[in-house]
Amino acid sequence: MSFKGALISLLIIFAVGFATADGQWTEGLISDSGEDGVDMSFEATYYGEGEGGLVTALIGSPDGLETYRSTISGSSGLAEAYYSTEAPASGGGDVQQYSISGREPSTVYFGGESTSYSTYRSTYSGTNSLWILGSWSWTQYASCPLWAYLQLLAYSPSGGSADLYEIYPSGSVDKNTYRFWPGYSRINFRADAVGRHILLFVVNNQPSNAVVIDVSSGGWPPSPGPGPVPSYARVTVKSSWLSGYSVSVDDTRSYNDGSDGRLDGVVSFSVAGDQYHTIKITSPGYLKSYTRLFRSGYAYTLTM
Repeated sequence: MSFKGALISLLIIFAVGFATADGQWTEGLISDSGEDGVDMSFEATYYGEGEGGLVTALIGSPDGLETYRSTISGSSGLAEAYYSTEAPASGGGDVQQYSISGREPSTVYFGGESTSYSTYRSTYSGTNSLWILGSWSWTQYASCPLWAYLQLLAYSPSGGSADLYEIYPSGSVDKNTYRFWPGYSRINFRADAVGRHILLFVVNNQPSNAVVIDVSSGGWPPSPGPGPVPSYARVTVKSSWLSGYSVSVDDTRSYNDGSDGRLDGVVSFSVAGDQYHTIKITSPGYLKSYTRLFRSGYAYTLTM
């Protein structure tokens, strides 16, 4: 088997294991209708990143692309989504040369962590790398609705012929060959299938890192309901196979499966809205941690 074939095979195994081993998040507006206060007229599904994972639902756009706007703010005081509902300008084709001069991100997200761009640059080895481009940040994970547009940012020191691989939720692999510029190249991407997409490129037999895009079937954002929006988010953790477990929030508050007098695998609580929180599930021999943005007025369910 060729180097590229072996690489893709390993990534497919990784992708399948990744999607099934971790929990599944659902999100809906809090309302007085629907079970547990969740308005079931809208539901978006995301797969958790696992221990230390970062799930970003951020609002914004690179280079003036039109996106949904919101007053939601994350821990940085800003909020950003890495997708647009409008097609990018067609000039220059699917791949364009990109200069980051004057457009350096303030924050980069990778490996379940965030850091400043200056810190990242001081430790970066200069090898092939792939990012999802935002207006003020870069990430290696994003979620978006079906048929949304995203922009990938590829860095290759030498440039040249590049094979971009996309692993679809079905496990099939799509390969496109492009000509990358030395330095940064921007690539248009459209989310054309619901589920998890994994992308990476290879230049001169050197692979980049992979980026992950989770695509949901619902529109974004859901229409706000009538009345004032609560300042909190509601969180429910459910498991059909794990009972007696504990849940901690930001390592400052903790709950357990038996808090309501029943070992039924369900734990519910509220968190401050429009903030990032780390939800950690622990049980003897089991540990999972998820970090994500919880928006005010929304109910989140993690099904394990």
